[in-house]
Amino acid sequence: MTTNTDAKHLQLNPTSTRVLLIGAQLLALIAFLLALQFLWRTTGGTLFLFSMIAPVSALLAALAVLGLAVYRFLRRHSLFEVENVEVGQVIFRQGEEGDCAYFIQSGKVDVVREEGGAERVVATLSKGQYFGEMALISDVPRNATVRAVTAARLAVLGKENFLTMLRVMPRTEEDIMKTVNERAMQTSEK
Repeated sequence: MTTNTDAKHLQLNPTSTRVLLIGAQLLALIAFLLALQFLWRTTGGTLFLFSMIAPVSALLAALAVLGLAVYRFLRRHSLFEVENVEVGQVIFRQGEEGDCAYFIQSGKVDVVREEGGAERVVATLSKGQYFGEMALISDVPRNATVRAVTAARLAVLGKENFLTMLRVMPRTEEDIMKTVNERAMQTSEK
């Protein structure tokens, strides 16, 4: 299953946001100053400047502010959080309570099961695959530990949103349940 988290790919830091807002304010200020110049000294040159540059700078300022507002709205209302993990980092441990599912956007992770004090790699998952859903569906503790094999970018979906997604999207529920059953079969065979 793949997910589209475009809102998370467009991450602006506070400095970029500040620069964008200051730029929009400067463009609006230029339009205002040109309007004052036009009113103060109406000549052919000021009329040309005002009629050509002021609308463009006002439009650019409005687009910058609108773009920032849309960005912030998408960020605030996105279902997914994005988490970057480093090589060897444990994402969750076997036996922990499950509160979210993970969708791999890039990188690889190992699913490791601890049995009798020894670790055994059950599966290696990569881009487009997901994990952590079993604990959410069955409401039991995590049945394995997941560790990053490479640096990875993960889209994290909380339990409530995950269960809502399953209710609203029956086809997705079928796909996830099929994967859960396949994983259960593979685990019982090993």
